[in-house]
Amino acid sequence: MPHRNRFTASCRAIAFPAGLISPNAVLEFTTDDLAHALFTTGRAPGDEARHGWASVWEFVHRTSLIPAYVRRTDGGALVKSDLARELDRSEKVTLSYSLGQAMTGIFCERKLGVTHLLHMDRYASRWGVAFSATRKRADLFGLASAGWVVAEAKGRSNGIEADLPNTLVAQKRSVKSISGKRPWLARGCVAAFPPHRNELSITAVDPDEDGPEPVDIDLDLDRYMLAYYEPFLAAIAAGTPQVRDQRYFTSHFGLLNLRVGLSRDVAARVWQASEGQMSGLYDSIVELLDADIETDEAATAFPDGTLVGSDWTDDISLNDWSY
Repeated sequence: MPHRNRFTASCRAIAFPAGLISPNAVLEFTTDDLAHALFTTGRAPGDEARHGWASVWEFVHRTSLIPAYVRRTDGGALVKSDLARELDRSEKVTLSYSLGQAMTGIFCERKLGVTHLLHMDRYASRWGVAFSATRKRADLFGLASAGWVVAEAKGRSNGIEADLPNTLVAQKRSVKSISGKRPWLARGCVAAFPPHRNELSITAVDPDEDGPEPVDIDLDLDRYMLAYYEPFLAAIAAGTPQVRDQRYFTSHFGLLNLRVGLSRDVAARVWQASEGQMSGLYDSIVELLDADIETDEAATAFPDGTLVGSDWTDDISLNDWSY
């Protein structure tokens, strides 16, 4: 990946288990990572039969935020374009919310080893699950080798307000257990642009306290995997088919300069599940993903078997931003 597509962001980790994450770390990521994270953390379900291509349109909208509003400094920091600064309040909230979720996804993958981070609303909508009556509920959850990770994502156009950490604690600990097991980590993550620098920075918090009215989630791992991959199948079906690597089904979104793909073996198994052969899907996916991941320099292969290739070097290098 060309160096001009890479970003770095300071990352402050608070109250994590000793030795897990440096209190002051640096998170490195690319435009491919951002696009992938924006897609996987989306709320729209990917069940085409009932919801059409809702997840595809959400994906197109969220990923288009990158070339429209995200810029890279010469030092590699992520900043917002002047156009982003001129958005009205509700539009700024949407941009910050999406970036907050994406950076939470990247943090969970890079620092915690979560390969399949899923929005709780996507799972709930797909399978008709009611998690809790309380409105204070974490956004995202995913499985790492050490156990379940629950994450509350926030985005801020400016700095972090003083009471935000307390809000994060209440929401991230709203899940007491998943499939009978207490989450390994339940953390809050904020992506913000501090006024003194205006460069994206990350703050992650992991205190132990349970929030009010914590709930138990009776989750089915096979359904979890199907809900995760269905939007990728929908996106590949919506784009222009492209064959550059025989190991992946891929499609190109011309206006976005974006390529999206999924391992052929994984795709075949997910298609079987969508047609009724659900049992054993989770175990099958885990087995298929044990193989080594290799790809060309034009795209990034992710641990979940997906492929994302973006061509936004010129867009993010535009000099249309200021401190």
